[in-house]
Amino acid sequence: MANNKFNKYIGAIALGAAILAVPSCSDDHFPYGDDDAQSVDATKTLWQHICENDKLTKFRTIVENTKYWKDDKHPIPDYTFADILNSGQVATVWAPEDDDFSDAEFQNWLDMCTTDGYNVQQQFIGNHIALWRNNISDNKVDTIKMINGKNLVFNKSDNNNVTIQGVPVSEKNIPALNGTLHVIKGTTPFHYNFYEYLKFSPSLPILSEYVVSKDTTEFSKDASIEGLPDKDGNPSYVDSVYYTRNLLFENYSYLPKSGAEKWDIPMECFHARLNAEDSAFVMVMPTDEAIAKAKEKIAHLYKYPTSYEDRDEIEASEGGTKLTNRTIKNPDSLANMSMNMDLTTPLVFNVKQQPKNGSKLWELEDFIKDKGASAKFLLNTFGDTLRTTDTWDKTSIFNGERIKMSNGYGYLATAWSFPRELFNPDIEVDVNAAAFYYMKNSSIHKIGTSSRSIPFNNEKYAAIANKYGKVYGNNFYYIAPHSNATTNPTFEIKLRGNQSTTSDIVTRGKTAEVMSGKYDIQVVLVPYLYSLISDAEEIREDYLNEDFVKSIADEHKMSLTVKVRSNVKGTGDAMSSASATFTYDGLKVDTITVWEDFEFKYSYKNMRFSYPTLQISGKTSTSRTAATSTSKGFIFGLYIDRVILRSKETGLETILDPQ
Repeated sequence: MANNKFNKYIGAIALGAAILAVPSCSDDHFPYGDDDAQSVDATKTLWQHICENDKLTKFRTIVENTKYWKDDKHPIPDYTFADILNSGQVATVWAPEDDDFSDAEFQNWLDMCTTDGYNVQQQFIGNHIALWRNNISDNKVDTIKMINGKNLVFNKSDNNNVTIQGVPVSEKNIPALNGTLHVIKGTTPFHYNFYEYLKFSPSLPILSEYVVSKDTTEFSKDASIEGLPDKDGNPSYVDSVYYTRNLLFENYSYLPKSGAEKWDIPMECFHARLNAEDSAFVMVMPTDEAIAKAKEKIAHLYKYPTSYEDRDEIEASEGGTKLTNRTIKNPDSLANMSMNMDLTTPLVFNVKQQPKNGSKLWELEDFIKDKGASAKFLLNTFGDTLRTTDTWDKTSIFNGERIKMSNGYGYLATAWSFPRELFNPDIEVDVNAAAFYYMKNSSIHKIGTSSRSIPFNNEKYAAIANKYGKVYGNNFYYIAPHSNATTNPTFEIKLRGNQSTTSDIVTRGKTAEVMSGKYDIQVVLVPYLYSLISDAEEIREDYLNEDFVKSIADEHKMSLTVKVRSNVKGTGDAMSSASATFTYDGLKVDTITVWEDFEFKYSYKNMRFSYPTLQISGKTSTSRTAATSTSKGFIFGLYIDRVILRSKETGLETILDPQ
């Protein structure tokens, strides 16, 4: 009898096999339980039936030569699937006849028993065995969970033409002491799930290495059986259980525990379990050449500094009085890691989540007929939405050879066809209390205590909004003058997107961050008039009179100066030496380009701690007399809606394979 205690690795692929592989404690005792009355009439085990059936010699040979593997690196010595089928574990076997099992296929599996036994277990043995009895006793179409985790269709609707995954059953319901045997006319087709394909297929080395490198195996003390302590009194285990999972499959971002990325950037995930057999995914799978060309095209967007200020820690620590600098030991390594993450997170689409007219969900086969062209837009598992425009077709990302998986379809992409906005989107900051950068011991951000968000319902005040402009999100922000201001009031806005990009092509599922490159910097200002009517039940007629509005605007005309703080070297030299000055006439909701082609030298993409800021200083029109208090600042306050950074990057729409 084989050893009945061994370490069990319960991973994403081998769950069923791990359960199956516990041998009984006695070779002549079988725990039938309430499994099936068929066992009463049985006199032989599954293995004995297979050995005595002359039609099953090829299947028998592979079974007795296939060891049980805990995972892809750990076989159990001297313990094969013949031992399992001769044990008390109840199972159903669909065994292919010799005549419908080609010599070439048989020899391939037999050779792999020596060279790649784990995949014989997963792709062949595990595709023909399921736990418990699965008899043909009704006319149902069942989905059977095989021990390799695959879902195979057991079609019993026609008693004269029973099939398992399309393969006809020639002999059915052969009773065994430990299960049921069916003889079938051929081998059941095997398909990788996406994770298995990336792990075991040699066709996509770069993508595969990135995904598989995020596998993690952890010991489970609670699931393991503790034995006697060792000589030093430490606990030992007679049955150790390990759980393997891939961190990229999680529904959240996590912080790596080691390496250069330990604290620099969070690791973002697919938000999709690529090994889930019950799912229906479509995935873009770029070739090595496509990935290399993509990196070549976007690398200039990922220039990282050697040090930067920890802005969030500055704000949080001791009321914002502490300045912290962090050092990046290897900016190039960080850039490569960040690019790898950004090139992989958009790749997966859950078919069931794609938007569709009507209440029914998409079926996989219907979706791939037109590659989702009839969907309203494409929604990847990371949360990005992709829309077809006059210049870009959303289905272009699915160009390439289509490969069937057990949980969907993959498209081998030799061209990177995702739009530019995924890598370098426009950044839109909805100005609210959280958008301000604040440091208690700094002279900046000296705004009054009455600064606040002001509601303005675009629909309720449609006549005003249509004439003078709408505000984002039905509100804008009032920045009051500081009561003790002795210089022009100054404040800073965090240049980190807190609203979705408004691109016609893409809505990002994550915060938009500044890349190294050029942007046009825009500020959206709101006229003083809007503050007068934000709470009004009805609109005064003179509010629609342009002369009246101009008279109000003239009293609140502003001159503003902006600077950009890079926040990468410390307070002393982080602020740009150049500035831009502009005037706001207050006649409408106005998007003013305050700086064209401003170049950020460094990228802030995927950084947790650092972001640039836009410093704005304002004062009323210089036409006012110095004797008035307005010479000290914008005494009437400033009304601001958004800050926008428009990317000036071009040529990123399609990254072609070098071939």
